Amino acid sequence: MIRDEFTVIAGRALRLHQGVESLDVGAVRPSPVGPIVEWKAPLLSPDRQRRPLPGGGHVLGAPAGPDILGVLVRYTACRWRQGPPHAPSTWAEDLAFRHPAIFPFPPSSHAGWSWLWQAGAEMIEEYGIPKGFKTVDTKEKFGSLRWHTEANGDDRHADNVISCIDHLSSFVCEYCGAPGLLRKGS
Repeated sequence: MIRDEFTVIAGRALRLHQGVESLDVGAVRPSPVGPIVEWKAPLLSPDRQRRPLPGGGHVLGAPAGPDILGVLVRYTACRWRQGPPHAPSTWAEDLAFRHPAIFPFPPSSHAGWSWLWQAGAEMIEEYGIPKGFKTVDTKEKFGSLRWHTEANGDDRHADNVISCIDHLSSFVCEYCGAPGLLRKGS
């Protein structure tokens, strides 16, 4: 079940990335942070996805495929850490209490994205919170998560993790955390 969920979300999140066809999702092994999905993708481009602009040029799109998969591994570990997924009604307050340097206020979304917020907070803390880092806004907009931050120091890692979380939220149900898709319309 964990492997299947990971595979569905990865397939949707990476559908436009070069080399995605080489993705091989292997075993799921226990770890202190939760069940870790092992994957290989020898042909997956390590570059950010670039989209062509009308009239020429490119704009940066989704984060690099391997980075997305790394964050998806942690999301999956957080989601399945305590057994079958269940987010208590106090998840947002609990998350702000456990990670006060990341969330000075509870994140604003439904419980299905609680594991995305948690994965991001854990990954940022493990790498090292950038100097002057602070979350200034969290919300849902156009069916995706938005996490706005400020920092005085080098925040490339935190920014990349947050970009991956924002991207993955388009493929995760905001209400339950299962694989999802953006719907057309309101």
